[in-house]
Amino acid sequence: MTDLKKNLILGLFAAVALAFAQPSRAQGFLCEDTFKLDDAAMQSYRFGPAVPPPAPPAVTVVQPDPDPLELRVLKYAAVAVKHRLAGLASYYSTSLDGTLTANGERYHNAMMSAAHLTLPLGSWIEVTARATGRKLRLRVNDRGPYANKFAIDLSQAAAKFLGVDIAEDRYVMIRIIGLPGEDPLPGDVVDAPALEETATLTPAGQ
Repeated sequence: MTDLKKNLILGLFAAVALAFAQPSRAQGFLCEDTFKLDDAAMQSYRFGPAVPPPAPPAVTVVQPDPDPLELRVLKYAAVAVKHRLAGLASYYSTSLDGTLTANGERYHNAMMSAAHLTLPLGSWIEVTARATGRKLRLRVNDRGPYANKFAIDLSQAAAKFLGVDIAEDRYVMIRIIGLPGEDPLPGDVVDAPALEETATLTPAGQ
């Protein structure tokens, strides 16, 4: 077979191939051509599932009831900032035994009571002596002391128990543990003192 025949045959096959081939399309300059895509092609580009998932079941959170003792502690803390609750302690003179206090009760040297200038009468307080570490629960039934250097006036029995009647350091810390008409807070609610020493208290006027 001559070269001429080979070239003719190849040319014929090329012509047939071009006749059945799909016309090609050149991409426009700067990609300005518009391509139309059907819904099936666009499905993969949509965000999220076709049907939204069901909402999670509602969860009911049950809040525990507040502890009444904790609420009282917070209430006393709010009251405490309005009063002087630390300083030197004085104690009643022996000559005042049997006299009336500010709330109408009678003061007795041998009973446990206290006087404070601003705390509500009938409040329960816990007094802690810095010198001895002893603490004592008292009810406020009188007003005083009227000397500015003192924060609280104690009955003689209370001063003796705390040791401030003879201690050189008569500084005490006072904590509210009950307001008028309330029972004092339990001992385990109040911070433990340095010295675990207690006394049997007799409310003043009884």
